Amino acid sequence: TGRSKFGQENDRGPRTTANTTSEDGTIAPGHVQVRDDQIKLEAREFPPRGGAGGRRDTVVLGPRSFSCPNLDRPVWASVGSKILRALTYSGSLSRRRVCGNPWNETSASSSHRARCSPRRKRRPDPPHGALSRSWRPPKGYHQGVTSLDRKIPLNVLQTGPVRPVFANGPRSLESVKMLRISVTDRCNLRCGYCMPAGGVSFQPKDDLLTPQDLARISGFAHRLGVRYFKITGGEPTVRRDLIEIIQRLRALGSADLSMTSNGLQMPRMAASLKEAGIDRVTLSVDSLRPDRYRDITGGGRFELFEEGLEATAKVFGTVKLNVVVMRGVNDDEVADFAGLARDRDWTVRFIEFMPLGSSVLADGDPDQYLVTADEVTSSIEAVHGSLAPVEGSADPGVGPARLLAMPGGRGRIGLIHAMSRPFCETCNRLRLTSSGILRSCLFDGGEVDLVPILREKSHDSESKLDEALLEAFTQCTAMKPEVHASRGGRAMSSIGG
Repeated sequence: TGRSKFGQENDRGPRTTANTTSEDGTIAPGHVQVRDDQIKLEAREFPPRGGAGGRRDTVVLGPRSFSCPNLDRPVWASVGSKILRALTYSGSLSRRRVCGNPWNETSASSSHRARCSPRRKRRPDPPHGALSRSWRPPKGYHQGVTSLDRKIPLNVLQTGPVRPVFANGPRSLESVKMLRISVTDRCNLRCGYCMPAGGVSFQPKDDLLTPQDLARISGFAHRLGVRYFKITGGEPTVRRDLIEIIQRLRALGSADLSMTSNGLQMPRMAASLKEAGIDRVTLSVDSLRPDRYRDITGGGRFELFEEGLEATAKVFGTVKLNVVVMRGVNDDEVADFAGLARDRDWTVRFIEFMPLGSSVLADGDPDQYLVTADEVTSSIEAVHGSLAPVEGSADPGVGPARLLAMPGGRGRIGLIHAMSRPFCETCNRLRLTSSGILRSCLFDGGEVDLVPILREKSHDSESKLDEALLEAFTQCTAMKPEVHASRGGRAMSSIGG
């Protein structure tokens, strides 16, 4: 493919090598050093089927066939299964120093290795000429490969978005900075990327967490060090006791408390939300054209959103707008949305379409609706000029958006590229559903039901409850996936999107 794991072009075309270390002895991604055993590894693409390119010193590795005892998992798993297909080596594979110039390709012949390692049987060579995809080393072939006492980050060829092998995860509680709290799965709109054509079955109201439940869970998270709380839905403003929930969360102490909304109820509620303790509001809108807005939302009235946007800007000052970009639906409005950030201190964030659960768009061919962040950037720059990167601190919160400055403007452009370039290695959040399920990921991963913990009579004291919640939070965080799946199993309205 000629592309690295994040889509950038490799500087030497469709291959990435793992060579010796730099002169200062440091090990950097794409380099391997074995001091005493003097092994050189190189990741390559297969030559064309039936073509030339195979070499005597090329070893083809199958899944789980190349392992290192001193590592906590096989090297093959470390570099990513289904990615690395061939390694070339030169020098000795014995466990002791044997030759003076191990990087000399000529001196690293099969006879040289056999001569320098008399106690080991001569290893068979792969077939000459074209490299056979079906060839696999005999049993025990790699037992002499020396392992290291640390992981080696290899940049290898990628076939799609893959988590960097050197990113071990944010799988500890110290990495959790935000708790997204869905207070309801109900909504007053029916967006096609969120709900199926026949609608969804909502949770019975008696199954929703009470304001007291939400305060107990959030209070523990606050004691754990979480300082960012985002209230989501569904649509949060349809819950009647929303103000009480916000007041209880604000009473926790110093924290950043924000909310997402479709804006329809903001003319009526903006002032009350601000007074209750909300610091800022992010509004979701996917079209600036009234007829298209109605079609996307299943009957929504754009004039009501405009009133909500005006009320939000008046009460909270700065505003964030979330726009889900869908090919053939609203991708021709990208430049128009970006123009909103030119004269205003707003952040317009463009989100790649994510197929979650069952929805009108996800139930068909979801790939046809994906507009990547790079395409969005090109569309904006074609109209407004070049976009310059800005620090994430320029925008309040700890969201995943990559920020760009509008040329000559006051506002910012945000790109959330969960599909084309997953950012799982920097994920800093957990999600709480309205029914009490703590989730590690929007797409997949693990989840823990907190309701039995809250209802357990033996957890009447705060210390006992904290012990049980600590175990649940730890388990959930440990289940974060390395890279999320291509689609999620739960509807966005039930998770808090």
